[in-house]
Amino acid sequence: MHRKPVQQPPTVITLTLPEAESESKTGTLLVQRGDLARVHQFTYEHIADLAEVIADALIAFAAVEADPPVISDAPPPAPVSTKKSEPAAERTPQSPTEPTVDIPLKKGKKTVKISHLKIVGGEADAAAYRQAVQIASLLIEGKLWDGETPIRIDDVYAVAKKMKHLTARDLSLFVITDFVQTGEPAAAEDTSLIDEVDDEDTLALEPPQHPILSSNGHHGSNGTA
Repeated sequence: MHRKPVQQPPTVITLTLPEAESESKTGTLLVQRGDLARVHQFTYEHIADLAEVIADALIAFAAVEADPPVISDAPPPAPVSTKKSEPAAERTPQSPTEPTVDIPLKKGKKTVKISHLKIVGGEADAAAYRQAVQIASLLIEGKLWDGETPIRIDDVYAVAKKMKHLTARDLSLFVITDFVQTGEPAAAEDTSLIDEVDDEDTLALEPPQHPILSSNGHHGSNGTA
């Protein structure tokens, strides 16, 4: 008798925006799946910006799912301070900082700006963002990416299939552009379209047996033993 697959709980997104247009354009996005949740605070200029905000929040939540926090017993409540609080008008406003995502690694984690990890192939499901975090982790483990420069993933599922059986040592035989695009996209570049892969065999990327490395670190053609 075949067991029925365990149904995963859905991903629930709760978006909270200011009620009045005169208020500051700040919002809160709560992403929740099962027992895990993450609150994402953001600022925006136009309603059209919310699509990118949601994408960033899903990437950050995928990283939380990949490395769930260990919640210990709650600490005792802190004593209430009797010091008079500073008037709101005299408080120094803090400039908003760019949100980041923690990429889980075999040893620790790497904090990366969310703007440095983008999916440009059109995938918008939660599973795609989890795959993007795993791809980022493999690139860092393989010393192909330091997390300091932007990368763009055309097709997370195709890239994940290429990297599925590659170890960190295998990845050292490649360059980062074998898997993702790097740098900021050109103004005329249409990142919303990707080429369809007709041949399934082209997705299987095998490392060369006898790579010849030039002095600048790029691969040359294979030689004979």
